[in-house]
Amino acid sequence: MCHYRKCCIEQSQAANHAQSMNRIRARTSTFTFLRTELQTGLTFAMIAEHATDEDKINRNREKARIACRSAQHFMGRIPLSDSESAELHEKLKGLEGRLHLLEKAV
Repeated sequence: MCHYRKCCIEQSQAANHAQSMNRIRARTSTFTFLRTELQTGLTFAMIAEHATDEDKINRNREKARIACRSAQHFMGRIPLSDSESAELHEKLKGLEGRLHLLEKAV
């Protein structure tokens, strides 16, 4: 194989590897974002559940609702492993349940 052809193949393989690594990093970052968003939403919901001031309840309930909608929007947009999907769906179900209870309490 000539040197030029070998060099082109190596560059092509390097580019493919870089693209693959970028996809993996993007998926991992998105999963981390979703996990954090759901945990933040659960925290806001918990604050609202324990608050006595109506403004604090409403403000934190709305922040929890925004986190829930954000997670719902992005969850179907990335491929997840079974364990990642189960973790996110469990957190989402918990957040939706807490939001439902907060809505009933109003």
